[in-house]
Formats: sequence, structure tokens, C-alpha cells
Amino acid sequence: MDIFQAFVLLNSHGVSLLRAIAERSPYDVASSGIALSTAKQYATLADVLFGPADSPRLQRDSVALAEQRGLSVEHLLMVNKHAKKLKKRGAAWKLRAELIAHQGSFEEVDAYGAQRVKEEAGETPKEPGVRIGRAVGGMRTLTVTDTQRRITDFEKTLDATDTSDQPRSTALLEAFWKRVDGSGGVLRPEYRTVIAIGLDDFAKVSCGNGDEVIVGLSDGTTMTGAELINAALAGALGENLYAGLFHPTAGPVNLYETRFASLKQRIMATAENLVCPWPDCNVPADRCQVHHIDAHKNGGHTSPSNLTMLCRYHNGVNDDDPTKRRRGRIHRHRGKVRLITPGGKLLGNTHQLSTMGAMNLLN
Repeated sequence: MDIFQAFVLLNSHGVSLLRAIAERSPYDVASSGIALSTAKQYATLADVLFGPADSPRLQRDSVALAEQRGLSVEHLLMVNKHAKKLKKRGAAWKLRAELIAHQGSFEEVDAYGAQRVKEEAGETPKEPGVRIGRAVGGMRTLTVTDTQRRITDFEKTLDATDTSDQPRSTALLEAFWKRVDGSGGVLRPEYRTVIAIGLDDFAKVSCGNGDEVIVGLSDGTTMTGAELINAALAGALGENLYAGLFHPTAGPVNLYETRFASLKQRIMATAENLVCPWPDCNVPADRCQVHHIDAHKNGGHTSPSNLTMLCRYHNGVNDDDPTKRRRGRIHRHRGKVRLITPGGKLLGNTHQLSTMGAMNLLN
């Protein structure tokens, strides 16, 4: 058997490959040399095929047929891409079964799947709302979706504002802020989030040399030391300033504050991890939940060193029971919060703000 024949053989065993992936963490799968994003796609598909389903008999029969037909992982990814667009109970698995049974080339089944989704769900309307992207390179994106009439009327209002001779996007931005500032006012921003800063950098900032100091905030953004001082002078940091005590290997020890002691453990955990510490997650700590590293139901204490912040999703999928190894579990290793995969790999979050938390400032 040459290498191409081996590839064809593997490609015809998509279900068997996904069954093996279902027993592993995507981080362990990625260590085989594939992209982590690809490993996560495979793991998600494995969950669909072998995890809980609203149509278990249809799921079982469809998986058996896919295995019998020798469908590839790529083919099954395409099938799931269409099926997951149907939200009505049972509809997704009905379409998966239909597409798995459908005869034709990959491209023909793909086109048929798109047609069936349109027939079942119709065109997906855009949902009105305001969406705010995460901070990247000091910038954030605000997206507003509403009826064409309201947006067009607002556009005309912005166009009517005198913003000098500038590129239209720049002119609309200035007109937008002029409009907001002039009609109804703007709420004064208050940094009620946790700010992590090392003693050396704090000394620089206190001496007026904070322009080059970058500090991380638990709302997912950063600010310079100079901006920190200006916010403090403007009274935008609130009434309480907190000083956290962290041990280089044990982690958070205590927090000293003037009042609101009931908040201190959450604030300590937030100062340590400004974003969810799960690898590749970018949810800021302000929107995370307090998580017991050693589960409270298993005897874990509600103490600073046993607490961290996890986003709602990762708090839910964390393997609280160390004997049940599926997604991996958050663990404190040498003072820092890390993910241990079922395969034993120790991983930290590589997000920019994850390197700016309190424990990282000790090194």
C-alpha cells in the first residue's frame, strides 16, 4: 500500500476517526501536528455524532449509515455545517440523516444541503441589536443593526454634521461622537474593574513616568500608566482602591481594602486572571464566573488560592471530577492557573491580557 492508498483508506473511516477523537481533548489531538482550530472542529463534530442528542435513534442510525458508506470527516463536517442551522427540535438530525443518505459528490451534497436549509428555515434575517467586539491593538468595534429606515435616517443625520473635508468613514465617526456628545450626553466612564500593576511599574507611574507602562484591566482592555493617573485624578476609579497580596508559587493570598470585604475573593481572582484562563478564550474577567479549582462539592475550599475566573462556557465544561477526563480541568501549577488536558498537557492562555495578571507581574 502506497501513501495515497493509505490516505484513501483513512479518509473512508471518518466515523472511526471521530470516535477516537471523542475520547480526547482537542489540545491533545492538535499535538499530532494539525492546527488547534481544526482539532476543535473535529472535537465539536465528535460531540454531535456521539454525545447527547434530541433524536438518539436517528443519531445512532445516521452514524451507522455514515460508517457503512465510508464518509470522510470533511464530508461529515459539511453535513453538520448545514444541519446545525436548523434550530427546531429534531430538525437538525433529520437533515443530517437526509444528507448522509444523499447520493452524489461532495459538491453536489453541499449544494443540496444549502437548498434544503433554505427550504426549511428560509432566509435568516439579521437580528437588531448593538454588538461590541473585543479590544485589539487598542481599538474596538461597535456594530449597530436595526431597520434600514432608522439606520438610513441616522446616516443622513451624520452626513449633515460639519466634519470638514475628511474620508467618509473618519467624517462619520467624528459626526457620530459629536451627535452622541451633544444630544443626551455621555455617561462618564468609571473603571470599576480590577487593574493589575506590578510594584516597579506602579513606582514609575507614581513618579509621572507612566507613558511607557501598559497595565491590564479585567474588562478586556489595557491602558497606559498616564491614563491610569488621569482616571484616578478625575475620580473615575471609584472610591475604593485595592492592594492584592500574591505569593510567587502559591498564588493569591489576601486582599487589603477599606470596605466591601464580601467582594474581595472575586476581586483577587479577577486581578490574577484578567481574562478567562482557559487556552484561546478571550472573555474578560468582568464577564466571568467565580470557579472553584478543586470543586466545592468535592471538598474544595472557598479560599483565594482555590478560586479563579472562568467564562460561563468553560466553567460548564471543566472536568470537576478529576477521574472523568473529557475536556480537561483547570489546575493551579506553581502558583499559576493552567489547563491540564486529558492527555496530561499543561496549557495557559496566550491572550495578551493573560500575561498581565497579578501572578505574571511577580516574574
